[in-house]
Amino acid sequence: MNKPKKAPRPPGGDWIHLRRVETQCVLGMYPPERTKNRPVWMDISLECNTRKAAKSDRLEDTLDYESIEAEAVAVAKKGKFRLVEALAESVAAVCLKHPQVRTVRVTVDKPKALPLTQSVAVEIVRQK
Repeated sequence: MNKPKKAPRPPGGDWIHLRRVETQCVLGMYPPERTKNRPVWMDISLECNTRKAAKSDRLEDTLDYESIEAEAVAVAKKGKFRLVEALAESVAAVCLKHPQVRTVRVTVDKPKALPLTQSVAVEIVRQK
């Protein structure tokens, strides 16, 4: 059985990065972690075509990354996640709802998750 071929992707391959998005949320498995918010950092990389915005230099021609930041923070604050992986997946899903975003890379960093480690981070990549 032959798989249908995907349509070729339009030119792009450009990335917009939201680095070190800082928020507070419930994140953890153990009872003490479930009672209060803790700091979490997120890096969000969005693959999209930036050519039109670069040429026009107009805000309305680019990806609305201000709203993506707000949506990612809202997802984190609203959820009470047990696993870093679950938070990363939820953030990626919100990003992929934007029509211009083809691929998203999300890294969620949980500082002081382990006693001898500065932080634990999970990175995922999701595509449409």
